[in-house]
Amino acid sequence: MFWLLITILVGLMGAVIALKYKVPAGAMIGSLFAVALFSVLTGKANLPQSYKIITQISTGAFIGSKIKAEDVKGLRYVFFPAITMVILMALINFIMGFFICKFTDIDIVTALFATAPGGIADMTIISYDFGADSSKVAVLQLIRIISVIGIMPTLIKFMIKKVQKKEKSKNNNDIKNQETKNKNLNNKNLDNINYSEKILKSKPDTSFKENFKKVFITLSIGAVTGIFGYVIGIPAGAMSVSMTGVAVYNVFSSKAYMPIKLRQFIQVLAGALIGAKMTMNDIIGLKEIILPVFVAVIGFCLMNLVLGILIYKITDFNVQTSLFSTAPGGMSDMSIIASELGADAPKVAVMQFLRLVSVVAFYPILIDFIKDFFI
Repeated sequence: MFWLLITILVGLMGAVIALKYKVPAGAMIGSLFAVALFSVLTGKANLPQSYKIITQISTGAFIGSKIKAEDVKGLRYVFFPAITMVILMALINFIMGFFICKFTDIDIVTALFATAPGGIADMTIISYDFGADSSKVAVLQLIRIISVIGIMPTLIKFMIKKVQKKEKSKNNNDIKNQETKNKNLNNKNLDNINYSEKILKSKPDTSFKENFKKVFITLSIGAVTGIFGYVIGIPAGAMSVSMTGVAVYNVFSSKAYMPIKLRQFIQVLAGALIGAKMTMNDIIGLKEIILPVFVAVIGFCLMNLVLGILIYKITDFNVQTSLFSTAPGGMSDMSIIASELGADAPKVAVMQFLRLVSVVAFYPILIDFIKDFFI
């Protein structure tokens, strides 16, 4: 028990430092590396592996609590482009995973989770359940987010200018109309709560007792449905079924609530769980990810541009909205940057939201099916 408490304390310290410096998924990444360092130096890191199901159920409940009736209604406006995007993203993800598996020593399950366009914490937690090398998954997912946020806005700006220049040469009036439409949309968005913030932020209640009641009910529903998903053997069932159960509850009641601080603490446990297993050999083995990092960064950039232009061609989305909708980065980050560049931020948020939910719900099933061919 003593070393368990010390391990959690080390994880919390790492999380605080990472969050202070705004590291993506800082609570988990900071905890992971702090506990990993503690484990390598002392060999005393200890966190029971049974905590895995707790992190999965809690994560699923948190995602589900952000799904509202308005999100479900909004899907009908972006259903076709969203389904197209998710299917093609899955195909490109699997191609990158196969390439990494073939030309490195990384196994197929680790490669597929490392290149999955989902959340860092979510993919790392699920990959752990599949026996993947979760430390490599976490590092590659972190690099993906950093590269997308750091590189993609510049590439998207370049593509926007290129496409708009081409359109201008054909029809200047269309460009002016489109710019006017974008300005009107942005002005309308300023009068309403930003859609991405609606999804990512819970609406706090002034009553602590009422908040506690909401959290208790949300966690209870998540626990019951998550355990059911775990027992029936669905891949990553604890997380995906917990997410579904809480989402259904919230769509009909709008009362699901999970504070961000609780989510961060769960991420601390998830990071500590992975870090506690790491050894010096695992740290040395991270040098193997140089090629996968290169493949992932180039692959995601190309995927974003190709899918963005495709969505632009087959829908009435403007080029900004299309490119930011298919950027595999953080949902809030992409929505905020998209709004600044004249994109339809609500559509971007819904597309990003559907991508994340689809990855959590369906990728584990697909990966579980694919891995059978490699074992």
